[in-house]
Amino acid sequence: MRRAIRRRPGLYVGDTGPFGRSSLVDLLLTLGFVAASDGGAREISVSLRADGSCRFCVGLWPWKLQGGTSVVQLETWLTPQAGPLSAGLWQSPFVDLGMLCALSSPLDVVAWTEEDTWCRRYREGLAGQDHSDDTAPRTSKSGLCITFTPDASLFEPPPCFDVPRLRERIEALSAFHPGVTWALRDEATGTEARFLREEGLADLCRDLAPSPLGSQNPLCFQAKVGKLSLQLALVWTEGPGRGVVAWANLFARNDTGPHRVGFRQGMREAISARLARRGAAARARRFDATALFEHLTAVLHIQVEKTDWYLMTRERLASEQVQSTVTRLVAQWVEQALAEDPKLEAFVLKLAGLLPR
Repeated sequence: MRRAIRRRPGLYVGDTGPFGRSSLVDLLLTLGFVAASDGGAREISVSLRADGSCRFCVGLWPWKLQGGTSVVQLETWLTPQAGPLSAGLWQSPFVDLGMLCALSSPLDVVAWTEEDTWCRRYREGLAGQDHSDDTAPRTSKSGLCITFTPDASLFEPPPCFDVPRLRERIEALSAFHPGVTWALRDEATGTEARFLREEGLADLCRDLAPSPLGSQNPLCFQAKVGKLSLQLALVWTEGPGRGVVAWANLFARNDTGPHRVGFRQGMREAISARLARRGAAARARRFDATALFEHLTAVLHIQVEKTDWYLMTRERLASEQVQSTVTRLVAQWVEQALAEDPKLEAFVLKLAGLLPR
């Protein structure tokens, strides 16, 4: 598997230029997401170095999900393998540390807990005899630091990363876990960025809304149904809205996938239910929702198992159950929110052209 990855690196990371290098960093950003959700990490940092290397550090032991995992087991996860295990450390979200290791020369790993420290250096996916240089900043009792350099024999010069893309990625990831600090430093330009969203998606929704919100606060919802998790923040404004900005399994997905179809259908059902409560006739409840969505800014993040949603191969987008679950949740959430706030309900119905202004 190591040889296959190194023979065609562009097949695995997109290309052998800045995009491909940044895809390797993206793997570690996904690991940071897991560390925040499953390990309770609150500090995640990425440093893009002037020599073309990248250092990723996360405070606290990242994989609480694994239950008492020893740091020595990192050896297995960093080894490229074929078969089901090669999908990475976690199946959802997707983290393939073996691929990162195969395309790096060198890759230094320092992992520590209160009882143990583990250091190892890899080159081209193979463990070396020498230990990693243990200069990782330790600001917590346990943590992980990975420093890698994309293999110069595989990637094209100059040794640089797509910094705007990585910044945009971190900006989104910082919204999925409130209270987690993400830091990005680009040593080549000396620029730094820090993101800390105390209210998660609500903060991102405010940032994306093109119209001023005034005293309004975005409505926020989240739920887990089986293996599907859904987070949603939305707000209506007098002026034009941004529309629906969506992520699925951490990937930006603004196509007409089932998450968006389910969202729009759920919104229609919620408004129709509120009109029915107001005594509107059946014909009036079949309305044109164009104006409703024109004034809306919504941020949606859905996570589903890869068996239900093939994001990488796009063999199929999702099962019908995913779409119906999103529809049901959105309809329940929005209908209840409007029922509890008559002023908001009147405002939304007026924007949709269903009540006189």
